[in-house]
Amino acid sequence: MSAKTFEIQKEKNIDLLSIAFRSFNQATQTLRESYQVLQQKISDLNNELNNTNKKLSKKVSELNEVRSYLNNILDSIMDGLLAVDLEGRITIFNKSAERITGYRAKNILGKLYQGIFERENKEFISILNKTFQEKKPLMGERPFFNGEKNIILNIITNPVVTPDNKIEGVLVVFRDISLLRYLKDEISRKERLAALGEMAARVAHEIRNPLSGIEGFALLLKDTFEKNDERKKWVESIVEGTRGLNKLVSDLLNFSRPLRVNFKSVDITEIIQSVIPFVKQKIEKEKLNIEIKKNFSEKIIALIDPEYMRQAFLNLMLNSVEAMPEGGELIISIEKKKYYRSDTHQFLRENGEDYIFATSSNQICIKFQDTGCGISEENLNKIFNPFYTTKHRGCGLGLAIVQQIIRAHGGKIEVKSKVEEGSCFTISIPLMSELKEIRNGCGKYSHSR
Repeated sequence: MSAKTFEIQKEKNIDLLSIAFRSFNQATQTLRESYQVLQQKISDLNNELNNTNKKLSKKVSELNEVRSYLNNILDSIMDGLLAVDLEGRITIFNKSAERITGYRAKNILGKLYQGIFERENKEFISILNKTFQEKKPLMGERPFFNGEKNIILNIITNPVVTPDNKIEGVLVVFRDISLLRYLKDEISRKERLAALGEMAARVAHEIRNPLSGIEGFALLLKDTFEKNDERKKWVESIVEGTRGLNKLVSDLLNFSRPLRVNFKSVDITEIIQSVIPFVKQKIEKEKLNIEIKKNFSEKIIALIDPEYMRQAFLNLMLNSVEAMPEGGELIISIEKKKYYRSDTHQFLRENGEDYIFATSSNQICIKFQDTGCGISEENLNKIFNPFYTTKHRGCGLGLAIVQQIIRAHGGKIEVKSKVEEGSCFTISIPLMSELKEIRNGCGKYSHSR
């Protein structure tokens, strides 16, 4: 190759290299510009994403506040609230529902309601099942066991429906109406007793005058017979019968009147000790093999009416003795207890009188436990009713009067019994300090007879 040709080829190569270099610079510039545009877009996207994240965080915070507010509303509702989805899983269970049922939300949320309540509360489940089946609101009262006691629930169920009429679940609102039910029954019972007391008082006054005449003439007639005359015994039976009827009339009149309680600070153990000799006299007279055991030693001062309380203790002890014709044991025990009660239905206003009641207090518990024949389950709810008795003798006012006395002291009386095993009567009355506090808060405290 000649030198001239080499130079020409060299110039061509330089021109091509120059063109390539310029193309490379142009491509680099274009790439740089594209990169800058891309960086700007990324920056814009980042800014937009940051703004979106801020808005989203704000929305999440607002939603959390709304959810917390709604949860606080649900937990502030006094009624129990339960919601289940279509699968039957519990989605809402508020604080009142926990308090009423005894279940805890953390233990049952997300679980099937059948599995939670089926074991002990099938009737509660039945109204939920019926709501799912019929797809309409229902209302009713059902018994419910809350882990401690049986209560009565007033229940309202309502299907949760979407705007296009599809059911998403069921909402249940319920409340404990045990107190209301008890008070209604108690009011009804009090109305019957008031009517009965008024009638008894009228009948008693009508009967008492003829009885006095019969007894007086019988005593006169008795004096006309000789000592060994058999007719004199007949007249004595008439006198005894009229006196028994007169005592029944007096008991009726006393029961129909409101008690006028005169409270005094008394050692309750001394009251029991003073009654025991009368009970032992009956045991010895009837030759019964009954032992009385005292399970108390220290003095316990209570604010009571000693006469009325002595009458109540005597009635209960004699009742226990009569339940042990074949012999046995009567154990009397006293103890102090601290009660935290929510069932205020035990304390009532009776016959227009303001009695002294406490729902949470230190109380004295006096127990009379015997090993007698016991009381059947069907009769346990009747033994405090006036004129109810299973004895051949007596008018059935003894335990009714005891209950009246205990209630007048702001207390209550309960009984547990099993046939052929014996009975245990428990009297609970507030301590003196508790009664003083109630006196200061309520006004009335002591009634004169």
